[in-house]
Amino acid sequence: MNTKQQNQITMYGAVLRFLEEAGAPLTTIKRIAMGRTALAGLVERIGQTATAQDHTTTGVTRDRQVVKLEAAQKAEILRLLAVALTADAALRGELKAPLSRVLPGKDAELLAYLGKIDRAIGTLAAADLADAGYDPAVRQTLQADLAELMATQGQARLIETGTSAATATLPELLAAARETFETALDPFVRAQELAQPELVRQYEAVRTPVKTAASRRAEYRGPVLYGKPALVFDRREAGVVAPTLGNRSGKGLTLRYYTAPTAGALPAPGQGLVVKHKTEAHLSDYSQLGAEDAPYLLVVLEQVDGEGRWVVR
Repeated sequence: MNTKQQNQITMYGAVLRFLEEAGAPLTTIKRIAMGRTALAGLVERIGQTATAQDHTTTGVTRDRQVVKLEAAQKAEILRLLAVALTADAALRGELKAPLSRVLPGKDAELLAYLGKIDRAIGTLAAADLADAGYDPAVRQTLQADLAELMATQGQARLIETGTSAATATLPELLAAARETFETALDPFVRAQELAQPELVRQYEAVRTPVKTAASRRAEYRGPVLYGKPALVFDRREAGVVAPTLGNRSGKGLTLRYYTAPTAGALPAPGQGLVVKHKTEAHLSDYSQLGAEDAPYLLVVLEQVDGEGRWVVR
């Protein structure tokens, strides 16, 4: 699976999660509900196909630090799910720390924490995980990275990685998913622009795949209107541990970034971080933006009416 295909699949999952949670009112419309069901079926088949692909050694290598970072990204997604779904207060306390705080520490502590998150997912009900849009492939990848870390030692040692061979089936399924969007979802959602404009705008935000080149980090960007919250991403899908928040707006326009439990919420008074135009804020975690377990990262234009431009890497 190449990077472009992976970006498409990530977007499909984000749309399904949106329609299950904040965008659920849209699915009361029969044609949109039918489109969501069709997309969910295709996404399941895409996941099965990706898992069934042959694995070959390519000679591409990752040093130990890269593997640790990638494992932390997967684990952060699972940690947020576990904290949100478990009824065990003690477990929630044990998983309180975001991976950005654990990653710089000792290897033994990081590996123990990754293992604890992996085991926590195993304690959750399958139905609850399914309702939350859980992707088993995320846990499988974490387990593979954890096994590699356990089997190697030292910063300099290289870890051989495998990549999935491309199959003829996967492009066909991705094409079918694109057609489902174009014919069974997009026109019916956009038809609600007057009746439910905020939900349509949020749908458009998650509908746009992030453009990720293989040689650079993921970058999210988009417009935001004065006083109207814009969804940057669902932290459970993006897996971005330490975001860089930017403001590409014109002179005098300020943006406030914040986290929230829903995809369309406004920030509480004083919540979040203000980023002035043409500047960036580099964060090690999300603690300055709101509650640690709030799944959505949002941005709102605060100063001067008009349209702003945000970017997050």
